[in-house]
Parts: sequence; C-alpha cells; structure tokens
Amino acid sequence: MAKQLPVSCFSWGLQRITLRHRISQLGNHDVSLNVRRAASTVPICSDGVDLDEFRRTAFIPGSPLLIRGSLPLPAVRTWFDHHEDQHIGSLSRHITDFASCIFPYELVIQQAAGQISPYSRFQGWLRGQHPELSHLLPDAPDLGREAPNRHSIFHQLHAPLLLLMKAIEYNKSQGNTECRIKQLYIAQSQLNELPQALQDDLPAPELVRQAGKGDVYDSSIWLGLEPTYTPLHRDPNPNLFLQMLSAKTVRLLPPNRGQRLYAQVQKGLGAMGNSRFRGSEMMQGPERTALYEAVWGPGASEDILEAKLQAGDLLFIPKGWWHSVLSAFDDGRLNASANWWFR
Repeated sequence: MAKQLPVSCFSWGLQRITLRHRISQLGNHDVSLNVRRAASTVPICSDGVDLDEFRRTAFIPGSPLLIRGSLPLPAVRTWFDHHEDQHIGSLSRHITDFASCIFPYELVIQQAAGQISPYSRFQGWLRGQHPELSHLLPDAPDLGREAPNRHSIFHQLHAPLLLLMKAIEYNKSQGNTECRIKQLYIAQSQLNELPQALQDDLPAPELVRQAGKGDVYDSSIWLGLEPTYTPLHRDPNPNLFLQMLSAKTVRLLPPNRGQRLYAQVQKGLGAMGNSRFRGSEMMQGPERTALYEAVWGPGASEDILEAKLQAGDLLFIPKGWWHSVLSAFDDGRLNASANWWFR
C-alpha cells in the first residue's frame, strides 16, 4: 500500500526574496530591478515520496513536485568536503583525483569600463600558478571609456576539472566577495561521459527508472561558482532535478502559459529563439536580459510557481513545463546539481 503524503506536501504559499545586486552579477546591466515578485510555491513533500504516490500525484498528471531531502545518493556525501569553509565550498579528494578530466564550461566575464575586473585578476593569478590553464581562458574584453558602464561576455570552452579547483582555491584567498571569480560553470556535462567511479556516485533514482517506461534520455551535472543562471526554456522530456550543494531556486510555468510568455519576449526582441534547449543565444545579450526580467522581475507573470532547493532536494519538472534556474547566492561559492531526462 502506498504511504499517505502529509498535508504539507500540497500546501501553497507566498514567498518574497530581496534582490540587491544580483542582476549586475548576472550581466543584466541594462535592467534596474531591486525586488523579485513573489511567486506561489510548488507543492512540497517533506518526508519522501512513495513510487505509486509519485506516479499518481506528479508523473501521470504532469504536475511539478518538490521532494525534500529524500535522495541520499553517494555524490551528495562524497563529492564535497563538508568540513571546509561553507561560504565557498570544496571538492573532496574523491573527485579531485579526476583533476585531468575534461569538462564543458560556460563563463560569463564581467567587465566595467576603466576597472580591473575580478576575472582579469584571476587570470593573472592563474598565469603564475598554472600557465597551461590560463591559456585555455579567453582574454578579458578591452573596454574603452565610451563602453557601457558594465559589460558581460558569454564564452563556452573545454578545460580540465583542475580549472574549477584552482578557481575555488583563488576564491578562498579573496576575503572580499567582489574580488572573487564568478560564473565559471561546468554546465550540462553528461553523466555518461564521467569516469565510471563518478558515474557510480549518481545512479538514476528509482523515480526515474520505474515511474514510467524506464527510458533515460540524458543526464547531466552542473558544477560551478555562483551566481549560476539558466534562462526560461522547456525540455522535451520529464526532468528530475537534484540539488547536491548550496541552493537554487527554480521558477516554472505550465506549457501553454510559458509558451505565451516566451513568444512575447521573442516578439519584443524581434527574434525567434529555440525554446526547447538551453542554447547560447539565451545566455547573452538582450535575450538573456529580457528573459530574466520576464521571469524574475517585479512584473513577472502571476502564473509562475517557485521551488527553493537545498542540498538533497529533488524537483520533478514535467514534460513541456517552462523553467528558469537561479542560484541562491552570488558570492562565488560552489554550487552543484544533477538531473535526469526520462519518460
């Protein structure tokens, strides 16, 4: 017999979050927002969920569900040194043994006209420590006096895990959070390309393997320095999202309402983006700014649902539901997640 979920699993409420300089950290230099609009919360199950109950209440009807602290996968315990400085976070010896493994990175370079950026300082530090790594990074933009007050450039590159390890080391040496390197992100790195020992730390959860047909289309890890951000998009398959370290907030919209909002943003830009994937076009420039304002700004849709994830939490995102993901902090600390797309 399936166990009964507590009443709190389906309680709804309003939560307000104060936003200070997050937007400038994310590169939205042309948006002047101070407060995010409150959003209704995704239904929460605070005591795990039975497979049959998950099918009945979430998977079959296609309803989002936040499952609190119910997935003790090995990676949550073994990939991070939980005894180190919690304000930055640390990778454990278990994972740093794979320092030479190559990963796909995303990097947002923040640069202010007439100033030496934290990225430039990190590059200089890295040149002295590991010149072979500094050569993998793009040069900081050269901004003249006529450049915008704040400028951001999005890059994608491949580099060893050692690059992230050194960035964490650098950030620990910087007492001032404004001096830390940020937005260096191993994004959507496929689990099946990890060394087998690390794959074994993240086996597909029972909900993924047994709720539906058992087909796992893809799975990824997300590992990097906050703030991390994914603009509004949708996936072609159901998604089970696991938060492993630090915290993230996910905002969601039902398929039809999300499609309308996305179309409005595209119409305003005079563009036609690829709404099904997390593409580079949405990670930079006007589209990044417009999508952020539409989802996280004070004028955001009343239909938006919100889920706040802590380490060990799971979020079920149904097929076709639009979502945007934002880290809880912006001080250069380590953030880690994983997810599985399945049916």
